[in-house]
Amino acid sequence: MWPAAPYVCNVISPYKLYMLNKIIEAEHNLNNLLPATRKPTAKFLAAQTAWANLVWAEAERLGPMPLTAEESVMADKLSINPVYICGVQRSGTTLLRDLLDSHPELCVLPSEGTYYTNLESKLLVLEQDRQMAFLVKEWLCKLAAPVNYAPYWLLGKSREQSSPYVDFARYVMACWAISNNKLVAVILAYAACTDSLNAGFWVDKTPANELFLSRIWHDTPQAKIIHVVREAPAVIASRRVIEPGVSTRSVLKDIKSSYKIAAEQVALNDPRYLLIRYEDICHDPETVTQRVREFLGIKDSPLLSCPTIAGILSQANSSFNHNAKPGKILKPQQAPKTEVLSICEKQLMATYVGNIATQFNYSFTKVGLMRGLYLKLRYLMF
Repeated sequence: MWPAAPYVCNVISPYKLYMLNKIIEAEHNLNNLLPATRKPTAKFLAAQTAWANLVWAEAERLGPMPLTAEESVMADKLSINPVYICGVQRSGTTLLRDLLDSHPELCVLPSEGTYYTNLESKLLVLEQDRQMAFLVKEWLCKLAAPVNYAPYWLLGKSREQSSPYVDFARYVMACWAISNNKLVAVILAYAACTDSLNAGFWVDKTPANELFLSRIWHDTPQAKIIHVVREAPAVIASRRVIEPGVSTRSVLKDIKSSYKIAAEQVALNDPRYLLIRYEDICHDPETVTQRVREFLGIKDSPLLSCPTIAGILSQANSSFNHNAKPGKILKPQQAPKTEVLSICEKQLMATYVGNIATQFNYSFTKVGLMRGLYLKLRYLMF
């Protein structure tokens, strides 16, 4: 399955040197266009595609990265030990992932894997010989600018001697056949590039993965699930900052689905499942990370107190407070927000998710039966 490690020669051919210089030039051009906002320009996207195409072409020319026997054993072991952080969008999953990011026993993917929610369906419509190129290029872009704001270049910059992004692509080639879940190839490639193949678990944060628990546990029965919930008004307010046109109806349906799954799993008391409230992360991160450590069986580390992405301080956990220093954990009251919910929307929320939300210690003002029915009809919530 794994290519054997050959004798290493440090002599770089003229063509390889030429290609590395082309990649460095494209990288420099892309770096100058990195977006200051979440909305990248067409020029930036074109430069990103051009750079990713160059990296993939060079990786394809060089072929799969040879792995030692020890690396192969570590990769096989790591591949079957996932931790999925999930929850409805804007529920605080990113903050929890960033707190786990630098723990030495974890390999934490620095961007959303989206395998079950999105990626698998995209791969299935492609011919098999195009799937790897598609996945690698998509992840090259994520490693350069994971969420269209800092930190960027999560594997560092390419140099005249080598490019970590070419290495990443070649590692994906080497790991491609290890699992039907092609995200695993990405994880192992990232682990190899960050010297974390010996980690005990790999971690992926993808909102809505809780909808696929049966599938996840079918594919990897020992997979650990950490489900984050958050009070509904804050979820909607945060979603509206990121997606101004999002409907209250669709967000509330997502929240209720996530709450229901959380309630069901708590009742089942499955040892592979852990429920976390976002508010608890903000108010008492030490206690929450202790629960996570005990759940995963990993050691304590001072690195669990500081949110990072690929070891780089991440932005503060707020869609509203843009002045907070990177690496800070803000409490809800430290992220003042403009009121974005109408009285009707607040009452609809209480009617639609109020009962189930009380299971997670979220409270709502009670709404009369007839008023609740009227709001459900008005917002087509039946």
